[in-house]
Parts: sequence; structure tokens; C-alpha cells
Amino acid sequence: MSRKNLLLIFMFLLHEYVLCETTNNNHTLSFEIRRQKTPAEQFLKHGHHFGNKFKELIEGMSRDNDSVALYRYLDDEFYGTIVIGHPGQTLNVAFDTTWSYSWVMSSKCSNIKTIGCYFHNKYDHTKSSEYKKDGRPFLMDLGNYNLTGFFSYDNISIAHSNVTAQSFIEMVDVPYEFIINKADGVMGLGLQTDDGYTPFFYTLLNQKKIKNPIYSIYLNRDRQSNRGGNINLGFVDDKHIHKEKINGKIVYDNFTYLQVENFAYWQFQMDQIVINFDKNTNTKVCQKGCKAIVDTSSSSIVGPQEDVDQIHDAMNAKEFFLHRYTVDCDTINKLPKIDFVLGGKNFTLAGPDYTIQMSYHSITLCLSAFIPANTVQEQNRWMLGGAFLAQFYTVYNVQEKTIGFVRSH
Repeated sequence: MSRKNLLLIFMFLLHEYVLCETTNNNHTLSFEIRRQKTPAEQFLKHGHHFGNKFKELIEGMSRDNDSVALYRYLDDEFYGTIVIGHPGQTLNVAFDTTWSYSWVMSSKCSNIKTIGCYFHNKYDHTKSSEYKKDGRPFLMDLGNYNLTGFFSYDNISIAHSNVTAQSFIEMVDVPYEFIINKADGVMGLGLQTDDGYTPFFYTLLNQKKIKNPIYSIYLNRDRQSNRGGNINLGFVDDKHIHKEKINGKIVYDNFTYLQVENFAYWQFQMDQIVINFDKNTNTKVCQKGCKAIVDTSSSSIVGPQEDVDQIHDAMNAKEFFLHRYTVDCDTINKLPKIDFVLGGKNFTLAGPDYTIQMSYHSITLCLSAFIPANTVQEQNRWMLGGAFLAQFYTVYNVQEKTIGFVRSH
């Protein structure tokens, strides 16, 4: 394999997800997602950081909502655009359910000192008339690296919506890996905790730009398209819900709702995971239940080392590098189906769903979306990224603190 091919694969392996905007005529806001490297995998261990119910929600819902378009980058990162300040400065961000904080790279992030700031848009508060100083320092200890910045206030616009005096972090020091990321920062979609910080979605609610305390996320399954999906703020879009025609009537699948246990990460209880070799043979991991979170910043599915090893054994996967595994591309359609059991219901992935096929000229490589956790904290929970979320439309209720899953259309 040539150096050029290895470089292409290497760049892919270092990426996960990020966003861009679309508009419509009914005062709604929608995001489209692009693929980008996951901030969650890097920072989670250090971070503070609907069925009948759906029908009732839709029937009584106001149109005070919005939708953001997401775009895909290197099939491993989703991102969208925001505008900060006045006059506006445009940046690409990952919309991340594992973060409550929002942050962007600052103009004070030196390219000479911090390699990760190279090739990125940066926010310069001296050029915004709406900037308000906060100045409190922010430091996240990453073990062998720190994520460093300071708090500021400014106006932020996405799609049709604009909020004023949103608190966010100007990062002045980021890991070197960010040099190959598309995103210039993160818009945190985590729940509000007791640390006094108001996440962006809560500001939308407080300033009455969004009426209903929900947002929903659709990830596009077509990996050949750079259109990554949509984030719908304040509403559920039924066009993304799987439906069937029964006795001449269109019937939508019902959402399965789970209560959130850890507010910072939208963490919930998963019943088990079943690897189905055939109708009569299966292997179970997470047999007694385990913790899980959704990770919109990553295409991967990260789990405890022992459990992921069992899944890779069932796939006949071989270790490649950077904790990634390959499978024989000719076997993808024959790989076992894997059931993620949530709320007593099976959410099933087939081989093509949990593998990623990369081609460059005559070389084709098929990667497993499963990655073994390499930290103590991650050994105790699963992180369900884009390989899972692309098959299931999700809705997040910040008031009831529930997350809903349904098969996507």
C-alpha cells in the first residue's frame, strides 16, 4: 500500500462528526450534519464537562422551531455552521450531545504554539460589537494535554434563530489532532447541570426562539453524500420516521423512550447486546445491563474491551491500527446481525450498518465501527455513535429528561 493511500486512511481514522443550515417557510430551523472527529472520545472521561406520545406532541406543537443542516467530512465527522457576533463570523462546529458547554477556537489560539489551531476559522471578539467580557478561565485536564480557554459572551446565530449574550468558551490551546478536523469547535447539546452554565439549547428556550423543549437528530445513511443529516430544534420531523402502509393507512413506528440517568451525557440503561449468528445461535454481551450514551460527534461505537473483542471475534475482524479493526469486504452482507436491546425492544444493525467501506483507486478497505474503550471510565459504558444513530431517529426532551429512539426512514 502506497504512502498516499496510508495517509488517506490515517486521516479518515482520525475523524468523526459536525453541522450546516437549511431553511423552510414555516419558521422552523434545521441542521444538516457532516462527519468529523469525535470530541467525545477525546474528552468524555475528563469532561464536566414518541408512538402515541409523538402523535400528541405533533398535534399540539407550535411552529416556533428551527432546523439545522449537517454535513459529512471523510465519512467520519458531522458538522454545521454558526455565526458569532456582529458583524458575523462564520465557524464550523460539531453539535455534540456529550458536551453541555459550547466552545470555539479563539484568535488568541496561536498557530505557532498550538498546532491544532492550524487551518481553522477562529473567533476574534475584538471585531464584534456585541461581545461581552467574562474572562473566567476554563481548563480541562486531558492527562497528557490540556484544553484551555476562557469564557465570553456574544450573539450566536444558527439557521433562522439568533440568541443574545450566549456564554461560550474561547479555546486558546487544543490538542494537536484538531489540525485535521473540519470543526472549529463544539455546540454542546447536553443537559443543563448544576454548575450554573446555560447550554445553547436552553438559551433558545429561555429567549423564546424555540417553544417545545425537544430536539431531534437524523443522520443520513447515504455515505456517498456529503449531506450528513439534520438537527430539528423544537420539533420531530415525521418524514424521518419509518412508516408502513397497513390496510390503506400510513402507520408510523412508535418511539421507545428511556429515562436519562446522567444529565451531562444523556446517559441511559441498555438491557443487553445480542450477536445473532443464525436463528438458533447467538452470543450476548452486556448481559446484565449496562450504561450507554449517544454520541453525535462520532461515527464509532465504543464499548468495553472484552465485549468489543467478542463482537470482533464474531466478525472475524483483524486489528489494523489506531484501535481500528478490518473485515473482509466480501463478507459484509454475511456478518451477524447485532441487536441493541433498549427498553425491551431490539434495535438491530446489519453488517453494512456497522462497517465502513473505503475505496481509493484499486484499494478497498472495510473497517469495523466498533472500537474498544481504552480508558477506565469508558470500560463501564457504551458510546453509540453515527453507525448506530444513522439507523435510528432520536428525540431528546430536556424537560422530561428522556431520550426516544425509532427506526429511521
